[in-house]
Amino acid sequence: MKQKLSLGAILFMFSYCVYGQLLDINSKYRGEPFFMSVDMHQLQQDCARNEDEYNQLDKKEKIKYDSRCPLNNLKFDFKRLDKLIDEDPIAYNGNDFQLKLSISPINPKNKNEEDLPNLGRDITLSLISKNQVIDKLFLANNSFSNNPNLWNGYQHYYIAPSGDIYTLLSIKSEPIEDESGTFPTLWKHYNIDTSNMKFVLKEMQINMPEATYHIIYPNQFNIKFHEGAVEYGLTLEESIALFEQSSKDGSSDYSLATRVYRYYQDQLKEKIKLLDSNKQQQDSLLALKQNINTACLITTAPIYESDIEPYLDKVLTCLIEQHRQAIKHVEDELAN
Repeated sequence: MKQKLSLGAILFMFSYCVYGQLLDINSKYRGEPFFMSVDMHQLQQDCARNEDEYNQLDKKEKIKYDSRCPLNNLKFDFKRLDKLIDEDPIAYNGNDFQLKLSISPINPKNKNEEDLPNLGRDITLSLISKNQVIDKLFLANNSFSNNPNLWNGYQHYYIAPSGDIYTLLSIKSEPIEDESGTFPTLWKHYNIDTSNMKFVLKEMQINMPEATYHIIYPNQFNIKFHEGAVEYGLTLEESIALFEQSSKDGSSDYSLATRVYRYYQDQLKEKIKLLDSNKQQQDSLLALKQNINTACLITTAPIYESDIEPYLDKVLTCLIEQHRQAIKHVEDELAN
């Protein structure tokens, strides 16, 4: 009986054709192939847990309920990593470079701050060439706040033989009202650039309550809004005014910036229609958007959960300013 190739297998074959040679990654350290491609919002729905429903189930039904979440069914045992790294930290040993894993404790100096991860450990992947560490990558961790009722954080990964590295940061929340579960927050796709000996971030997804933000470097920034997401109870004019004020006093809110950004996106699109013929509109808008995105996506990518909202706020504020400048330029062209 013939079997269809999985998406992972197709991607694996394609990567072989692209990079030409495969890395013999130590199987003990490869991680979980599931993380190669993740639908963040779907994963969140699969891993959310309704406490009222859950508490009414018997033991067998609870096991079945928990099995809906792919994060509860991983084949790779991440719990064994610490012991394996202590025994032999080398994940890859090639002629030109090595990949080495190392463990470090999290925030040992922040023991009195409940909103920061204080217990647990980070796992770092180092790229070593000629006995020197050339680059480092935050690969995996588990972290726990001082207050067990807040959250636990986990980052898992997969290192493909193609040299592609995938990571997923998730937050396991204790029950809030009637919902708990493990919530995927930050997915990244890196590649090992063997010519320049560095880890290169190629793609990133950020899952937030209202939307998933999808970045493909160097010039794509897309927002996919979740069905039923709650928006501000403000008019557009009020949102823009509040954004302006919050930007001045340093208290800006990324979700507010998202709404303002959508407005200026639409405005720019309408102005381009007035400037160009139908044939030119699509190319002009695409080229302009790519230039705008490139300018703003140089912002340093988030690493921890606490980095995400400041990152989105900074990128969206930059995108808004770039769109305003582009709109003014188009208006000047129309006036001439």
